[in-house]
Amino acid sequence: MGLLSRLMGKSDATQAEPDVEQVDYEGFVIKPAPLKQKGNFVTAGYVRKLDENGNMREHYFIRADTHTDFDAACKHAVFKGQQIIRESGERIFEKR
Repeated sequence: MGLLSRLMGKSDATQAEPDVEQVDYEGFVIKPAPLKQKGNFVTAGYVRKLDENGNMREHYFIRADTHTDFDAACKHAVFKGQQIIRESGERIFEKR
């Protein structure tokens, strides 16, 4: 199954654990959301931020990195979220 199908929710990949700790970083919030797939956890998560009107803006990311341990996948998702924020900042919320 292709990556596009998986991103559209048409795969056997499922969210592993919904209750993970969010991390505040430079005015953004990073919420890890690793996906369980074939016995491993795929790095994924959300970068969120309130806009000036109080609306929550959200960017979902998924990476090819896999981990055998859920906690390691969460830590890596936080690292990747921080990297996304450093590299793109508010631009992550722009329509492509």
